[in-house]
Amino acid sequence: MLDQNQDIEFSDHDLEVIEEALFTQEKILSVQSRAGGNGAKTRLSELQGLLQRMRRQRGDKAGQKTGQRLSLWGQVTRMISC
Repeated sequence: MLDQNQDIEFSDHDLEVIEEALFTQEKILSVQSRAGGNGAKTRLSELQGLLQRMRRQRGDKAGQKTGQRLSLWGQVTRMISC
């Protein structure tokens, strides 16, 4: 199968919106996979790979925001579980 890459231009804001939506989807799939969804596990692995590639390509700026979101997510989950 041929691997076809296309160059699509997005603004930094567009990429932030997309990354935040994918981050939310990652959390949803994580919950579904823990509940035993095999399809969710597969999709979660694919999504995590995509997010890693996005973060590497966008550089430190995206990593900093992701770290902030992960920290916030950790705080929210701790509050819920208490």
